[in-house]
Amino acid sequence: MTHALQIDGELLLNDLEQLATIGADPAGGITRLAYSPADTQGRTWVATQMRSLGMDVTIDAAGNTIGRYAGSESLAPIVLGSHTDTVRQGGRYDGALGVLAGIACVRTLHAHGIHLRHPLEVVDFAAEEATVLGTLGSQAMIGELSAENLAKPAYDGRSCAEHLREAGFDPTNVAIAKRAAGSVAAYLELHIEQGDQLEYQQHKIGLVEGIVGIRRYSVQFRGQANHAGTTQMARRRDALVAAAEYILAVRDIVSQHSIVGTCGTIAIEPNISNVIPGLALLNCEIRGMDSQILDQVEQLLVAEANTRGGELIPLAAKVPVAASPMLRDVLARCCAARGLSYQRMPSGAGHDAMCMASIAPMVMLFVPSRAGISHAPEEYTTPEDCINGAQILMDAVVELDTAMLI
Repeated sequence: MTHALQIDGELLLNDLEQLATIGADPAGGITRLAYSPADTQGRTWVATQMRSLGMDVTIDAAGNTIGRYAGSESLAPIVLGSHTDTVRQGGRYDGALGVLAGIACVRTLHAHGIHLRHPLEVVDFAAEEATVLGTLGSQAMIGELSAENLAKPAYDGRSCAEHLREAGFDPTNVAIAKRAAGSVAAYLELHIEQGDQLEYQQHKIGLVEGIVGIRRYSVQFRGQANHAGTTQMARRRDALVAAAEYILAVRDIVSQHSIVGTCGTIAIEPNISNVIPGLALLNCEIRGMDSQILDQVEQLLVAEANTRGGELIPLAAKVPVAASPMLRDVLARCCAARGLSYQRMPSGAGHDAMCMASIAPMVMLFVPSRAGISHAPEEYTTPEDCINGAQILMDAVVELDTAMLI
């Protein structure tokens, strides 16, 4: 039965086209910022598609849209999910493909009059993008969304709680969205790679072994502001020069440890062309799958900052999350049966799966992104790759339904 169920690829592609019209940005790409009117419109459209397939649709206290297709037994659901909110001027595949592929799986079952043993849920998670906190909906679902986080500023300076209220949700009630560990039989998420490894290696599917840990820091360098024309080079204390050397050191240290690191922002004072910078502030992050290596790199970055008269201040830390080996093996078998080449790889970006791993066995599968471009209007995944990813998702769900006892 595993490979008898063929998804309707044309309808999946049509769904991607239809959803892409919601929030289409005149400046290019798609803008459905979390909890905005365009985001709400997109989620309403998703809910309509779910109901047309006989799914029961609920919207929880955090704004997650949950469609449930009944199972024949009283078992925990198999959950498929991702998100439909976007960054400003984002692409049409990031997140949306995972949600619509989940709907495509239910459509296939519905068309054949089939109900699996397990209920099948499709979740359109709220606020996955870091415009409003990031993975807000999945954090709420696992009970880790704190009032402190809701008080943090969103993209426009207003608090995350304000955005929830404006969209009709009570931020004091988000705890109601929590699900207990073990209440989900398995969580699977299809996503575009958002990188170029699959395209470069010419593989059709990425089997995600885990999601990297992410550590973010503020790094501060103090020098001495002074006149740019009268201060001799040998006697300068230029904070920006120290920061520039540090940026290069970050690049070298992470490369030596086979992880990635980025200094993404820099601010200087007084920021005047004829004044030597007296203060430089960096934001820096490192990402990797091994916590011990992240610890080692962090120690080296602290030492490098201190050597240059700077100070490294930790801002946030997310631990690496491993995918379920059993679920990875299921995906590998499904790929082999379809004759689709695959590559085992980590996810360098965070996803809702990162949160869901704390309450259920989790796995992700990637499909190629042309030139590795994402979060931009140029984001593109071929129709064939979209359909391949959804088909492997369908095959995996059927195999899991017969294999899992919970």
